[in-house]
Amino acid sequence: MKYAQSRDSSDEPVPVPVTLVDTHAHLSMRDFDRDRDEVIARAKAAGVVFFIEVGFDLASSRLSAKLAREKGVFAAVGIHPHVAAKDMDKWEAIEKLAGLPEVVAIGEIGLDYYRDLSPRKAQVECFVRGLELSKKVGLPVIIHERDAGDQTLDIIKAHPPGGAVVFHCFSGDRFSARKRLDLGGYLGFGGPITYPRCDDLREALKYCPPDRILLETDCPYLCPQKFRGRRNEPSYLVYTLAEASRITGLSAEDLATVLTENAVSAFRLERVKPASTCGKNKCHAHGQDP
Repeated sequence: MKYAQSRDSSDEPVPVPVTLVDTHAHLSMRDFDRDRDEVIARAKAAGVVFFIEVGFDLASSRLSAKLAREKGVFAAVGIHPHVAAKDMDKWEAIEKLAGLPEVVAIGEIGLDYYRDLSPRKAQVECFVRGLELSKKVGLPVIIHERDAGDQTLDIIKAHPPGGAVVFHCFSGDRFSARKRLDLGGYLGFGGPITYPRCDDLREALKYCPPDRILLETDCPYLCPQKFRGRRNEPSYLVYTLAEASRITGLSAEDLATVLTENAVSAFRLERVKPASTCGKNKCHAHGQDP
């Protein structure tokens, strides 16, 4: 999919005076080949100092680890259900990537019965392989799920991972949220909380305890309403934060601090020391001045 990329001065996000973590990004995709460095610079200027670059097959997982290493951020490696059948034999290579210091999670993995681009049997097998790898290497998991909620939860219960469970791009209602919170999961909310018709999703966010909320862009997808239809990027996370602040009743500054603490806890970011500096403010991801 192609996205409009024109910008003007009204596009510039208002920085939040604390560190933010975009917990799900795909900046290694071709959509960012022309201006990747500029996108990362805009993110840091907006307060989004860290992001987790997420792989979805072997090739993108390698690129994610490479980008994280070069830009001083973090990576996740895994096999998406869309390519479960094609990449089933790639788990040994994924395991090698999982040992890299910049890799903080296995994912994204899960089930997608909406598009059904891989046979469901293959999706389940691939999902289990990912959970088992998480257990083996002691890393959290990033879950992708569409139209397979109950089975997704059943598989997680049967194959508990080696760290936190992050439900990426959560799109359910408060009852769906409750089931995932009961598993000790974190819920990742993104641009859709700003969409006019997503009242159930906003209700789920309001219901969710603040210490279980994560914010993500899933860029280049799912732009906030202000830029809907265009390419998403990490700097736009501040617009999602503003809506989350309105919904939860917490100030943007207080909520951002909690969200960063959640990201550090869920992904154990204090164990990783990226190569780049964190900026002038105290680095919440490391718990120390840069």
